[in-house]
Amino acid sequence: MTPRRKHRATVLALTVGVALVAAGCSTTRTAEGVDSVPTSSSGATSTSTAVDTTVVSASSTTVAPSTSVVAAATTAPPVVSVAPTTAAPAPGPTCPSNVLPAGGAVNLVDLVGDWNGDGANDVAKSWGVETPSGINWFVRLEVSSGGGSTVELGNLGVGFAALVDRVDVDFSLGLDPGANHDEVLAVVSPNVAGQNLGVFGVNDAGCAFQFDNGVGGDYEIPVRGTAGALSGLKCDGGAGSQFLVRLEATNIDPATWATRDIKIERPSAQTLVDGIVIDSSLASDDIALADYSVAMCDGTMWIGDSADY
Repeated sequence: MTPRRKHRATVLALTVGVALVAAGCSTTRTAEGVDSVPTSSSGATSTSTAVDTTVVSASSTTVAPSTSVVAAATTAPPVVSVAPTTAAPAPGPTCPSNVLPAGGAVNLVDLVGDWNGDGANDVAKSWGVETPSGINWFVRLEVSSGGGSTVELGNLGVGFAALVDRVDVDFSLGLDPGANHDEVLAVVSPNVAGQNLGVFGVNDAGCAFQFDNGVGGDYEIPVRGTAGALSGLKCDGGAGSQFLVRLEATNIDPATWATRDIKIERPSAQTLVDGIVIDSSLASDDIALADYSVAMCDGTMWIGDSADY
């Protein structure tokens, strides 16, 4: 029973009680509605007066619960504080591939360099994964500050992928700190009489990429040696700079080779192209001709007679 219903029941019970008491007395009412008390008994008058007083007192007493109910109904509900929501952190860069070498990877090669120019050692990896149709090859670059991504080279047929060394395709003294980045030189495919080299880097978004040639393909550097044509790679530079140079030599007669030294230039962040060309010639017995069929830098042989590839 709710508080309001209990109050009504109390009032009703008291009212019935008063009616029963009144019925037991000889009190009568006049036409004006005023009680007429018998003159023969002063005790009856005293009793009737006591009953009326009791009723008034009871009626006054029942007002408190009614007031209490109204107060409870109008009390404001407690305020519930809600913690402010915190925005989720912005997602990191999404790179085309994040494949990692797993169990069963073949020809796994590691390399250390500074791919983002922050002065800390980063790492690179190359490996293959055997499939029913051949081996799929991968080159991955990771930075020490966190994150990394993978360039998927796919099935190279009879060829393979392998990291060769770190290089800097456009090193220059006097640049702002962090402007000089190392790049990765890697074997990426075979050619008729040797290997093709590709160059890889990390872009501003933190994703690994292979340098393109500006016309829709990958920039590749052939290293090979045949009876009539040679191709190689070397480092060159001056005045605080260093860059890569492609080498070509073509046999034009039994005693002479025509040579071309082609500076590799970087016109945009992810593009390499053939730049300035120096044409010359060498005699067939000139020892300098041997440099045109190997890849080497600062005395380190990358691909050639004394190298692994």
